[in-house]
Amino acid sequence: MKDRESRFLASFGSLFPEREWPPTQLRALLDSFQYRELKVGTVLLREGEVCPAVPFVLDGAIRVFKTAETGREITLYRVTAGESCILSSGCVTGIDTFPAMAVAEQKTEAAFLLAATVRRLFAEAATFRDFVLGQYARRMAEVIELVEEVAFRHVDQRLKEWLSTRREGTDDGLVRTTHQVIADQLGTSREVVSRILKDWEERGCLRIARGEIHILPLFESLRV
Repeated sequence: MKDRESRFLASFGSLFPEREWPPTQLRALLDSFQYRELKVGTVLLREGEVCPAVPFVLDGAIRVFKTAETGREITLYRVTAGESCILSSGCVTGIDTFPAMAVAEQKTEAAFLLAATVRRLFAEAATFRDFVLGQYARRMAEVIELVEEVAFRHVDQRLKEWLSTRREGTDDGLVRTTHQVIADQLGTSREVVSRILKDWEERGCLRIARGEIHILPLFESLRV
């Protein structure tokens, strides 16, 4: 526990400065965290569930995504080391139920803080509140970009078609190209292409190397 607590403070200690947290109060707060090790594929929350606690990730990654009736999935964001889940925070401070799905994408270790404590910290601790609001701002910018990619440009669909065409005739599923070349071909930005490819790589559909994209068998069943 002490090792976990030390690693938690290394990542999140700045949220609890001495001017706001006398040692006795900080000790009580640290004792209230619950540490969990999550296997790959562990479901933290399903859409419509009530969020009992907020995860603060020490290692690994949690994927937060929506699933359509057709089965198509879209990644909203990932929570990695040193981050917390903003939808979980919103779920305990205003949103009635969790509006997406949260699953451990990698072997993950996280410290969980109960909803009631999160509500109290948000109301009383300025540094903690600033942290949460800062994460909201960053995630909102990401989601706005995602809406532009998928709803307005349909880049993901065109990217899959482009890669499928380029891999035809190859035995190893290797496409030699760069993200910038793809972006130029599709009329979008390199950052947009890199974001989509990284998501597909995390889902096991392809493998990215410098100047190369290795298309894996799961690519064929990828829904976009």
